[in-house]
Amino acid sequence: MFVLYDECILNYIAAIRDYFGLASAYKADESFSAYLKKEAPEKIFIVLIDGRGSRLLERKLSKDSFLLSHMMKETMTVFPPTTVAATTSIQNGKSPNQNGWLGWTSYFKELDDTVTLFLDEGYYSKTKYPEGTVKNIIPVMTTADELNARGIKAGTINPHYIEKGGYDGLDDFAKMIIERSFGDDRYVYAYYDKYDSCMHHEGVESDKSDALLKEINDKLAYVAKHIAEKTLLLVIADHGLVDIRETINIYDTDLAKYLKRPCTVEPRAAAFYIKEGMQDAFARDFKMMFENDFILFDKEEVKKTCLFGKGEDHPRFDDFIGDFIAVAKNDKDMISKENDDGFRMKAAHAGCTSDELMIPIIIVKREV
Repeated sequence: MFVLYDECILNYIAAIRDYFGLASAYKADESFSAYLKKEAPEKIFIVLIDGRGSRLLERKLSKDSFLLSHMMKETMTVFPPTTVAATTSIQNGKSPNQNGWLGWTSYFKELDDTVTLFLDEGYYSKTKYPEGTVKNIIPVMTTADELNARGIKAGTINPHYIEKGGYDGLDDFAKMIIERSFGDDRYVYAYYDKYDSCMHHEGVESDKSDALLKEINDKLAYVAKHIAEKTLLLVIADHGLVDIRETINIYDTDLAKYLKRPCTVEPRAAAFYIKEGMQDAFARDFKMMFENDFILFDKEEVKKTCLFGKGEDHPRFDDFIGDFIAVAKNDKDMISKENDDGFRMKAAHAGCTSDELMIPIIIVKREV
């Protein structure tokens, strides 16, 4: 399955932006807009739990659990369903093709390097670039930035390693949400990261991941009883995950001879840069080897299908998608490391399965 951009998380973000008088790249979800108009919250907090897809919630929690009992519906995230792309889109209301943040890595021609976007570091080269290098090349104006520019107080809640003064642990995360609900912020984006990282290392079906999900459920139930009145929490995810059965290293196959450079973006949504004149041969051989596991799009098909979103493409979009995008459709992923370090994630995301693409729309108000 692929994202229907008229029925995805960006339509809910558009409703929030419209509520605060901001223009939106996508049409607002009508039912959520009507709900906001009726309830007229003074404050809206987006609470994003990384990796907590809706299909996973339905399997792991009971129907009377706090999160499922408050779930209005499920919707699609953006493509690829991965943290860099989805959290950036959710924070600024534009799809990945519009804002240029496509996935974990992108090739920057001015650096002649594949860079990990969130880390300002060469993914293969390990070169450390000055902090803010990526944001200077592909800047993003978030909803919080726009609101503050209009004199409407807005902010973020992030882990301490992302934001100075950020939280340390789930208890601290919950405490900050409650405290900020009694402050002057009218809009807050609150991001919790540990559930995603737990599944990467332990797997979707691990006892440790299940225990953390239940802890998150209980902690948000506590938050709902203690937030300020007239505060609305939109509790969502950026994506879900699937357990990985096999990781394919392109450098262990005959396809390596076609590569101009290692693949980028994501292991389950891989961008390939192919040597001049070898595109047809690469496509033929790739499909012969992997058509049961990956869907291969050439550059024109990526654009025609609006894979990464609708509207005007970012000036760097053509650069970042390479010649082909290979999208995982089952439980495999793909890397291209000549010096393979052997690390394999037990669970991953960025493919086109429903477990990765479907996320919950959970609405929480103060519980009495």
